[in-house]
Amino acid sequence: MKLFSIITPVIILFVSMEVHGEEVKISTSFPGGNVVVKKIDGRTIHLDTDLRGGQPWFYWCFDATVANPGKVLFDMGKPQKIGVRGPAVSIDEGKSWSYLGTDNVEMTPQAERFTYEFTKVNQRARFSVAIPYLQHDLDIFFTKNAANPYLVKSELTKTRKGTSVDLLRIGKPGPGVSPILVTARHHACESTASYVLEGFLQEALSESLAGKEFRKRHVLFAVPIVDKDGVQAGDQGKNRMPHDHNRDYGDNPIYPEIQAISDIANKYKIHFAIDFHCPALRGDIHEAMHFLGLGVPHVKDNLNEWISWIKEERPQEVMAPLNFLVDPTKPGAVNRKINSHYMATLGSCKMAATLEVPYTQVRPALDSDMARAYGAGLLKAWVRTNFITIDAGMNRGDLSNAHFNTFRTEFIKFYRSKPKEMEQLANGYRTKQSPVLYRLEAANLLATLSISQRKYPEAKVLSQSVLLDANASTYQFENAMLLNMEATVKDPKSEAEEVDALFVKAIGLPYSALSYRAKVYDMASEFARRQMDYRTAIKRTRDQILVAAFYEKGRLWNRIATDFEALKLPVDALGARKEAIKLLRPVLDPAELSVFGAMMTLDYFDALYGISETPISELEVAAQKVLNHKVSSIAMKEHVTKLLKERK
Repeated sequence: MKLFSIITPVIILFVSMEVHGEEVKISTSFPGGNVVVKKIDGRTIHLDTDLRGGQPWFYWCFDATVANPGKVLFDMGKPQKIGVRGPAVSIDEGKSWSYLGTDNVEMTPQAERFTYEFTKVNQRARFSVAIPYLQHDLDIFFTKNAANPYLVKSELTKTRKGTSVDLLRIGKPGPGVSPILVTARHHACESTASYVLEGFLQEALSESLAGKEFRKRHVLFAVPIVDKDGVQAGDQGKNRMPHDHNRDYGDNPIYPEIQAISDIANKYKIHFAIDFHCPALRGDIHEAMHFLGLGVPHVKDNLNEWISWIKEERPQEVMAPLNFLVDPTKPGAVNRKINSHYMATLGSCKMAATLEVPYTQVRPALDSDMARAYGAGLLKAWVRTNFITIDAGMNRGDLSNAHFNTFRTEFIKFYRSKPKEMEQLANGYRTKQSPVLYRLEAANLLATLSISQRKYPEAKVLSQSVLLDANASTYQFENAMLLNMEATVKDPKSEAEEVDALFVKAIGLPYSALSYRAKVYDMASEFARRQMDYRTAIKRTRDQILVAAFYEKGRLWNRIATDFEALKLPVDALGARKEAIKLLRPVLDPAELSVFGAMMTLDYFDALYGISETPISELEVAAQKVLNHKVSSIAMKEHVTKLLKERK
């Protein structure tokens, strides 16, 4: 291997390698490239990660060029080397990326491999363990925001190899302004975290209500790529010898970048510090958003409050982060060599933590755009959060997420049994003196009440007022969309064109929760069925099955069967009922001891009952699953008993 230099505005090193086979050429001659070619056997390529003196880890990124079209098998060696959505693939030299998926991936305890089909002579494709984020991507962000008056870019320091490290500042220091320090890529390979940080920064620079409010309260210092040499070279970065960048804080750092970050924290008496990372490649907690760090009481309290608002503002398809801060009183818990521990122990710090962002996820399909959206949600949640000082006696009062959610949950719990009292409660928050988030929540809650009272025009006006207000949280907007559609669908005066237009708008909401999408499809199919447009109803229900909870899928297949019967298509109806049976049969011996398990036993019985050829003996066995289930309701048992009697 040889070292080559490329010129951006500064000299950056990366490792260049090319290995030629008769059919396939493997190369890492680009920034971020990393792989070891063990053997090329025709169109089977045996590879491994290039550790470069570090401890075993999983990062790899390489180009493959084929002489002729056809499939190529890439054997990556021992686990873990491939993520939960397969490798990331680019066919335009890293400009855009997508995940291959797992259909062409094989994982065994001995090795992990994937197959890719090339379609052209001399075709080139780039593969990576995850979607990379390099200096080139950061430069695109700089170019995009070059004219932004709130962004100041300067040099933090130079690395030991002489590379300039970027420092960004958003906002201005001053009286009453809280300083924040955010960092990423202490470990070179942890690329998805960079996309989340970029989304956070972009929202802070924006003219949105959250961006403007954020800049009033804070000055933000950001080091987007800490280990700049490692990122460009394609290093693992994690557990580098003698230690990596995130084990270098405290006394006598060996990396100039860490000394410079520490100097900023101390000079500006940082109030908040967030360090963006990715965890291990896959499995368990590593596929979930979570915070790590030192659970100093006021730090932990502030983090929990922020997480509560993240639930409100995140892309609803993605989970809110979990809090895994370590108890600082446990022996050996404090390690001030780590960024988040070091920052949490500074006297000025209100909150410091490491956010671990999964490299990707199966569901949702976390990619670069969704990661950016998540970062934007973090910033929006930040301005909702009333951070407290180290003084434990300070109370958040009405500004706490707990108080806000108490209002929401109390209304939902009692609006059917105590409608007048709940209407009075909600109207109490519709005054100009009430916080805007409470006013908007009151509108959504009153829309819920109006729908239950069949006051559909009133519900549409209330929910529409939330949809038109830029102050609405991500969750409030999503809920208002559902309420608006429900009121429209249930209103007997609504026209098909109105419902169709609303459906397109509702289902197009980006990164919405799966449960939200399931409800949208459900309401659209309900309306189509009422219009006796059974083909549209079937289409909407098929789409619903893709996002519905498992326990709902049998019922939905039975619904499709009923719609096919309305169209006088018995063969298609039979096929739908068989799909329900195939889905449910394996999970009912025994059925889950829950209301969902009981529902599935009923759906299974209904599917069998809908097939006239089902033997009575088989129907009786299915009926017993319902009748003997401890959570089955009286109505469910009466339903089964009646149908069984009719069939006999």
